Amino acid sequence: MDEGRHPQSPPAHQPSGTNLTPGWWKTITADLTHMAGLWGTAPPLSIMRAGVKVLLYPRVRAVLWFRLSHALWQVSFLRPVALLIQGHVVKAAGAEIHPAARIGPGLNLVHSVGVVVGHEVVAGAGLALYQGVTLGHGGRPGQPRLGDRVRVFAGSSILGGVMVGDDAVVAAGSVVLHDVPGGHVARGMPARSEPSDGDGRRAHA
Repeated sequence: MDEGRHPQSPPAHQPSGTNLTPGWWKTITADLTHMAGLWGTAPPLSIMRAGVKVLLYPRVRAVLWFRLSHALWQVSFLRPVALLIQGHVVKAAGAEIHPAARIGPGLNLVHSVGVVVGHEVVAGAGLALYQGVTLGHGGRPGQPRLGDRVRVFAGSSILGGVMVGDDAVVAAGSVVLHDVPGGHVARGMPARSEPSDGDGRRAHA
């Protein structure tokens, strides 16, 4: 079976809006709307109200602290400060996202405890991570590159320099060691890819 060595639209460069640039505020707004369940659907006023509400959750603050630490990481002499912020996030929300990771707008930590994201990870917009997810090298060369709107369910690991295409889903408890084509579900240990049913429900199986 082809493990999917050619995923659709892998991110080839740093996602826009992840530094202190004119797109930075748009990135933060996208993060808040995704975590509020309003990704791409709500008018600005509803988005603002939802943003205030979700700020009560540690997972939301973890994302905001990550954005700040990532911005600081771009300035070499501020990198120790970025790492201090990363340590704070581990204690406050249980998530360890390296400041050097490049993640596009709309990051959603559905449950933040146990989430680990390595320093070379690159991900597109609309990434959703559940509890216990690991994105890193795991003793294998390279670190993952994820497309847009990827969902990684609880207890899953994506290890090494694999590519995960747009709209792909990684099922709970899976270990991904090979590329996942866009629009596919990867599940198992090691994970194998199969076409999605369109709403990601099979990922829970």
